[in-house]
Amino acid sequence: MENLNYGTNRTFPLELYITTQEQRDVHVTVTTPKWSNPALNETFTIRNGEVHKVLIDDILRMIGSDLSSKAIHVTADAEVVCYGANKMSLSNDVFLGIPTDALGTEYYAVTHCDCDGIFDTKSEVGIASTNDGTKVIITLPKSDPNLSVTLNNTKYGPGDSFKVTMNRYDTLQLQSDRDLTGVHIVSDKPIATFSGNVKTNIGLGQSADHLVEQLTSVDRWGRQFVSAPIPARTVGDIFKIVASEDNTVIRITGLPPITLAKAGEAINVTLPSDQYKMIKSDKPVLVTQFVQSEQDPHEPADPSMMILPPYELFGSDYTFTTPEYSRPDFGNDARFRYENLFMLVADSSEKDGLLLDGKPLPKNLVWHPISGTSLSGTNFQVSHGTHTVRHTNPLSIFGGYLYGHAYHESFAFPTGMRLATINKNCTPSATQPGDGIDNDCDGKIDEELCTTDNKRADDDGDGKNDEDCVKVTPSK
Repeated sequence: MENLNYGTNRTFPLELYITTQEQRDVHVTVTTPKWSNPALNETFTIRNGEVHKVLIDDILRMIGSDLSSKAIHVTADAEVVCYGANKMSLSNDVFLGIPTDALGTEYYAVTHCDCDGIFDTKSEVGIASTNDGTKVIITLPKSDPNLSVTLNNTKYGPGDSFKVTMNRYDTLQLQSDRDLTGVHIVSDKPIATFSGNVKTNIGLGQSADHLVEQLTSVDRWGRQFVSAPIPARTVGDIFKIVASEDNTVIRITGLPPITLAKAGEAINVTLPSDQYKMIKSDKPVLVTQFVQSEQDPHEPADPSMMILPPYELFGSDYTFTTPEYSRPDFGNDARFRYENLFMLVADSSEKDGLLLDGKPLPKNLVWHPISGTSLSGTNFQVSHGTHTVRHTNPLSIFGGYLYGHAYHESFAFPTGMRLATINKNCTPSATQPGDGIDNDCDGKIDEELCTTDNKRADDDGDGKNDEDCVKVTPSK
């Protein structure tokens, strides 16, 4: 998606960071199937603990509202983790890539717009098609009378719907000088959907940065979320909550209930920097955390956005890699390197089993109990490179988020999540260890330890044995 090139004529390539948990060689290919000038066709091998960075020509970055064929296709012969970095000079954000088998057909966009503010750039939505002849219907929300989107010389306003037919590897970007939150996107075949802002400030500060996240489809939205405050800030974080159904009631610990009357309606809630919160809703919602602009030079920060995984989709292990600062030519001063902070939420009784790269977490971590739950949260710094955070008990789930900041740049993204369709009618299915599916339709995912040593124990207490198996991974 488009990013603003600020203060230099230099162009910056797009970046993909690809890593894996596999102990064997994994063969990966990255291509631009319908873009040939220049074409990308890169093949490489990685294994556990290694990360490969793919540089992609700047011409593949979408500009304006446009339909083109700029999709980037990543294939591998085993599971990999993929992060995208959309980097320009002093402007960057990073997103967690979602595999094609976890894409959906219904989305609501979530963006931020400092409309008429200090840094008035465009909010944006991106779509990539995975199949030929995909019909996409886009409906703009009615809430903002000044909202408009122009595509192919046709202007659309509040409440308007329009259809776009896309073939495999086609890409569509829509931009507006208003907030595109609540744009409803429905397709007849799975699509990948992204949203964010070209570059914007958030809150009272003037620092600005690019925003981007890949969106989860509505059938993967949840009802429980746990917020983790951005470390070393005092101004709080903004959480934007989007409803998927009418008359959705949201409850946040310590705050009065909030009702969203219509599907696609959203509300911003600012939560204090010294508090972790449980966010609950009676119907599925999407929760996105926005990092506020710097307001105090003693609290360096730039805006970024991060999708919060539902508690229902927390995992038991995450492998991730840290991005790189856009301007290594600025030198080796610490200001020009990302400080990478891993934010973690786990059950208080199980935190001692957490491992970072095969070793216990530091003993001096400060854990913060989360009111009304059995959970606690903490954060700690990680070095540049690839890391794995996992629990010794594969049935113990936790949430992990990575935040980084450097001179005039920041990023934030979830380090992973299970991607089961928890928001639709469930059909029982045969289990494969670690398949990320609620095989027994009990609202839990991969909750049985199906090993010989476990002797068919009923781990989830539902009277069944080995009906929804977790994948056991090596301890380092």
